[in-house]
Amino acid sequence: MIPYAFGGTMKSVAFWLVVGMPWLLMGCGNGGSTYSLLADSQSFQQNSAQQNTQIDILWVIDNSGSMASSQTNLANNFPSFINKIVDKNYDFQLAVTTSDAFLSLPIFTNFYNQSPKPIYYGGGTQEAIAGFRDGVGNNHTGLTILNPTSPNLVSNFIVNATQGTSGYGDERSLQSLKAALESPLNAGFVRPGAFLAVIILTDEDDFSHDGTAALSSYTGQLHALDSYVTFLDGVTNSTASSRRYSVNTISVNDQTCLNSIFNGAQKIGVRVGELAEATGGIKGDLCGDFAEELDLISQSIVELSTQFYFGSKIPVPSTIRVSVNGQTVPEASANPAQNGGWTYKPENNTLVFTGDYVPPQGASIAVTFDPESITF
Repeated sequence: MIPYAFGGTMKSVAFWLVVGMPWLLMGCGNGGSTYSLLADSQSFQQNSAQQNTQIDILWVIDNSGSMASSQTNLANNFPSFINKIVDKNYDFQLAVTTSDAFLSLPIFTNFYNQSPKPIYYGGGTQEAIAGFRDGVGNNHTGLTILNPTSPNLVSNFIVNATQGTSGYGDERSLQSLKAALESPLNAGFVRPGAFLAVIILTDEDDFSHDGTAALSSYTGQLHALDSYVTFLDGVTNSTASSRRYSVNTISVNDQTCLNSIFNGAQKIGVRVGELAEATGGIKGDLCGDFAEELDLISQSIVELSTQFYFGSKIPVPSTIRVSVNGQTVPEASANPAQNGGWTYKPENNTLVFTGDYVPPQGASIAVTFDPESITF
């Protein structure tokens, strides 16, 4: 059986290999893979298979004292992000955590036990700070996970994501995303086979480490970024060549941006940006046009979540032919309309759909190609 991944789900598929011999070899297994040795060509064809794209989207919102305007910008421009995903009819989930969710960890119990109770715990248990958020203060939706059937999707997300500015001032976005994904309160959010998209909104950098002191320098005490790549690989059952997630940021990317907003509480997002680069995500600009930045992140997520994995077969790129719902898809680089198409990524042996050609939910996709070598 030769498995291929469509939109995060593994399906058994059939191929036809023509080598000029008049007999048929049948595979085995659940439904089986079939090899038909006929006499016209030497191309493998993937049977049309239904595209079922699941996307789990976790927002990590910096809720420190300097984030009011950035949260407002997210709220005002959120449709630029979600409309593309809704229009494709994808099966998505949206959840929100904050940059202080790491305070749920046992080493911060002394913080929690202070009297009076710190405001950033919101009057709940210590563990509850890692639970997905449905708002803050007196404004709550009662819905910690939103999906395509959720009522008032945009307005409810805005309530969930507007986390205010009373959070803890030591913004550890990476330690917080890990704490949220490991919390039993959020169990089941990351679905098997789904594409996980993390989006970090912050005007600080990440200084996650194992102690309780707030750090502001890039010392050896900080968690290695590779440890978060390894963690997310494990959560999503990914490998470097078949990665089912991306980390994206909207942060301070350069000195020009920092100078324009600096009030003593911001930093260039060096580490969060490096994690985005390491996982194929987008580095959005906190000082840019939020509508454009959110659109870029959304486009990247739908492209990565619908990429086609060739698995163990290495195609000859010039022989790849692609159709979606019976319509030929052009190679993006050769498309005169310059509105997208398919692109082969040899570094991880995948086919990525871009622009107007990203398949919608339920699409029937066929890919043919000559392999570099043939094995049975």
